[in-house]
Amino acid sequence: MKFAIMFATFLGWVKEYGGWVLSMIKEHGKKTVFVLLLAASIIGTAWYVVDYKVKQVIPETIEYQMEQQTQEHDIKLIESQEMYIAVKQKIRSTMRETGCQYIYLIEYHNGSENMASTFPFYKFDVTMDICQEGVPFIDTSPLKDEHIFKYDIFDNPEFTQQQFAYCNREDFRTVDPKLYHMMETNEEVQWIYTFNLYYKGKLMGAVLALSYEQLDVKTFVNCMHEVENIFNGKTNNK
Repeated sequence: MKFAIMFATFLGWVKEYGGWVLSMIKEHGKKTVFVLLLAASIIGTAWYVVDYKVKQVIPETIEYQMEQQTQEHDIKLIESQEMYIAVKQKIRSTMRETGCQYIYLIEYHNGSENMASTFPFYKFDVTMDICQEGVPFIDTSPLKDEHIFKYDIFDNPEFTQQQFAYCNREDFRTVDPKLYHMMETNEEVQWIYTFNLYYKGKLMGAVLALSYEQLDVKTFVNCMHEVENIFNGKTNNK
C-alpha cells in the first residue's frame, strides 16, 4: 500500500516536472542537470531531517527543562521548610534563654512596582509571630505586604545603620508612633529590641523582640547571630 502511494506520487512528479527536466537537459546538458538535481535532493533530505529533529527535540527539551525547574522548586521548598523550622526553634529557644515575651520575624520583599516609573515597591511581611504562653495577643495581621516607609523605624539611622539596637517603651513612641500603637494592647511591654538580618551580605529582614524587662543583650545578640547563620546555611540546623 505504501509503495503504491509512493509510486503514484513519483508518477505525479514526473508528469508535472518531467517536461521541465528534459528542457533543462537540452539547454544545459545532462551533467549540469544531474548535479542540480543531486544538490536539490541533498538539500531537501537535509531540510527534512533537520525539520523532523527540531520538531522532535524542542518539545523534549522544553519538557526536560520544565521537569528540571519542578525538581529544583521541590528541592528549594524542602530546604525552605527545614530552614524555617530551624529558625522557629531557635526563636523559641531565644525566648526561653532571654525571657522576652514576643519575637517577630520581619522579611523584606519586592511586592510590585510603580506603573509609571517601574521602580519596585519596598515591602515587608511579618513571617513569624511568636509569643510566650499566657501573654496578651498582639495582632500583627496589618503588617502583611506593607510598605516599609509607612513606618518610621525603617528609615531611622539608629535602627538601620547598625545591626542591633534597643530602646524603652516611651522612647519607641517617638521612634515609630504607628508601630508603637500596635503594642498598646499590652502595656506591660517596656523594652523593644531590633536585630537586622543579612543574607550573603544583603539586608533580608529583621527581628523585633518585645519584653517586659531588660534582656541580657549579649545572650540576645548571640541568639540572633545564630538565626542569621541558619538563613545563610552556616549551621547543621539540628
